[in-house]
Amino acid sequence: MNRLLIRKMIKRSLKDYLWEEENCTLTEEEWRDLEEKVWRQMQEEDQNEAVYSIIQDVVYAYFTNK
Repeated sequence: MNRLLIRKMIKRSLKDYLWEEENCTLTEEEWRDLEEKVWRQMQEEDQNEAVYSIIQDVVYAYFTNK
């Protein structure tokens, strides 16, 4: 799975928490951090097919810990 697809899925998930797309702008560092967390969790759990739920968990954690 490539990073562009991961980023697109993260962006879609972010929209669940934000009303407007302008609020969906993250710094490049924040994007890398979210992508890295998704990749790491996918590898740890060896579950590429569960990427949607992993992304939901990572984005949820991003908003609750911010």
